Amino acid sequence: MIHFVVTEKGSFSIRGYLTEDGIALAGQMRVVLYKELARMRRLPLGTWVFTEPDQLDAPRRELATLVAERLAAGGAGIRILNDPRQVRLRADLLRAAHDAGVNEHRAWPATDVPLDSLRYPVFVRFANEHIGNLTPVLHSPPSLAEALASLAADGMPRSELLVVEFADTKDAHGIYRKYSAYNVGGTIIAKALEQSRDWMVKWDHRVFDRQRADEELAYCEASPHEEWIREMFRLARIDYGRIDYGVLRGKPQLWEINTNPTIGRGPNRDKIRKPEVIEYKKMIASARATFYERFADAWRAIDTPTEDTASIDVTVPNSIVRAIDRAERQRRMAARMGSLLDAVARQRWMRPMTRAVKHALAPIVAARLRALR
Repeated sequence: MIHFVVTEKGSFSIRGYLTEDGIALAGQMRVVLYKELARMRRLPLGTWVFTEPDQLDAPRRELATLVAERLAAGGAGIRILNDPRQVRLRADLLRAAHDAGVNEHRAWPATDVPLDSLRYPVFVRFANEHIGNLTPVLHSPPSLAEALASLAADGMPRSELLVVEFADTKDAHGIYRKYSAYNVGGTIIAKALEQSRDWMVKWDHRVFDRQRADEELAYCEASPHEEWIREMFRLARIDYGRIDYGVLRGKPQLWEINTNPTIGRGPNRDKIRKPEVIEYKKMIASARATFYERFADAWRAIDTPTEDTASIDVTVPNSIVRAIDRAERQRRMAARMGSLLDAVARQRWMRPMTRAVKHALAPIVAARLRALR
């Protein structure tokens, strides 16, 4: 049995996979939410996959560490992927990649960024979220300082931000390429080659034509950077996830590794697609089919056969359970308050006052959240 540990918010990906492309694995994989893990008293033997270490607050990190330690002491019949005691988060990983001579660019926590010694241009993103850039490319210390101040004014703590030196990987035709591959317990599977004229390569800004489809098909079939990818996962101390990277002057450059990537069609599956997108997906359908076949085989290969009743005991201190419950209430309240603020901000008559209103309400929201602690 494979036990896939994930946050409730992030569980849509694995749940969607197990009801669609991975339905044949549904009997071999069990989704375990972190909040459920906190109340378990017995840990079934098998393969345990910990995901989203970058999304965990302090109580859930403590829980993941405690459970991993208990599993590691369990002996035969247990395998741990993405050991939460070892995984490198994005800032640490990018620094390690630069120190190892892999990346030409560097990344710095915004709280510790040397404005005058960076190699400009740079951009700002969240340190642990997977939503791309928060700023355009910035070409000087004053523009970076201004951007950080603006983000802080919008309620984004500097402690949650990362400043990254920009690596210009566009080709002679102005096309940027983002390569993506998965690692499932040591099996490397090329998944996608996305191409765009926008430096932050995302699906909505991709170029969709026959030439790009042929390049993507060739990449998925050949997986030309497999040994480098394997080394990056070792550097990250990650056993399951998706790596995103580019190539600069013939040399791969690591962007990030996501330990809970979208596997299938994702939350926007019902979005109406443009005709060229629909046609493009038909062009690369064979590569996608091969990916899902190899992906399923890789999961089967890491499954740890055990007796249904085999387990080890675990004791989670009540202090951790209570802290997780409090944090869960805070997240729900923050989500509700955030939705309320956004709804107010969307009103046409409020738009000129949006930032001022948010600043005025922020102390009220913070006080309400503190009351829940």
